Amino acid sequence: MIGGVAPYTALREADVFWERRVWRVLDLEDPMNHLLRAPDGASDGCYGLFQIIRHGLLDEGAITAYDPGPLMQDDAFKVPFSRDALAAQFAAMDSTPGTKIGRLLIKEDWIFDKQRGVMEVRIIGLAPMLQVYGDDGELRGHRPLFWLYFPECRILFSRWLAFVDKKDASKHSYEEIFSKRLFSGTIQKVSNMMDRGINEHTTGLDALLESDAIREQLYRMGFDLWHY
Repeated sequence: MIGGVAPYTALREADVFWERRVWRVLDLEDPMNHLLRAPDGASDGCYGLFQIIRHGLLDEGAITAYDPGPLMQDDAFKVPFSRDALAAQFAAMDSTPGTKIGRLLIKEDWIFDKQRGVMEVRIIGLAPMLQVYGDDGELRGHRPLFWLYFPECRILFSRWLAFVDKKDASKHSYEEIFSKRLFSGTIQKVSNMMDRGINEHTTGLDALLESDAIREQLYRMGFDLWHY
C-alpha cells in the first residue's frame, strides 16, 4: 500500500452547527487537474484515475457503480450496475473513437463542527462524466457515466500511485490527491430549499462568477463560524 486511509473524525449530530451539500465539476483539461488524467504511458507505475476505477470495478470488484437514472440526475447510490452492464458500457466506449471522460462530478458535504471549531469537507460521491457529441460531431456536453460512493473508493485509491515527487522521490496516492484537495473545480450546485442548480438560472460568465461567489461564501462561512 502506498499510503493509508485516515479515518474520518466521528461527528455527533449535536456538534454539527452548519452544513451544506455541494456539487462540483472538475474539468480534466484544466492544468490544475493533470494528476487525475491518464498519463502518457504508465510512467513510474502511475495510471489515470479512470483506469484505476475501471480496474476496481471489473477486475477487483472492490467498488460499486450506481446508475445515474434515465435523467442522469440520480446521485443517491440506489441502483447498482451489474458487472455485465458495466462491461458493456466500457466495451461501447472502447469501440467508439474519440470517446473519453472529460470531467468528474463530485458531491461533497461542508460541515462546521462547533466542538472542534473547524470546517470540514467530505467527498460523498464521484461520477466520471462522458463527453456527449451531436450528430454534427460537435461536443454538446457531458453526462455522468455512473456514480461511485466515495468512502468505498478510498482504500482502492490509496493503493494506486498518482505521482512521484521528483524533489524527494516520495510517492503519492489518489487518496492523497482527494484528501489534500489537489484539484480545481467549479461549483455547479449548492443544496438549497428550491434544489435548483446554478446553470438553471444563469449561464456563461454569470454562472462562473456565481460559482466563485458561492465558493468564497463557503470559505468565509467557515471563518465566520469559527469566530462564532
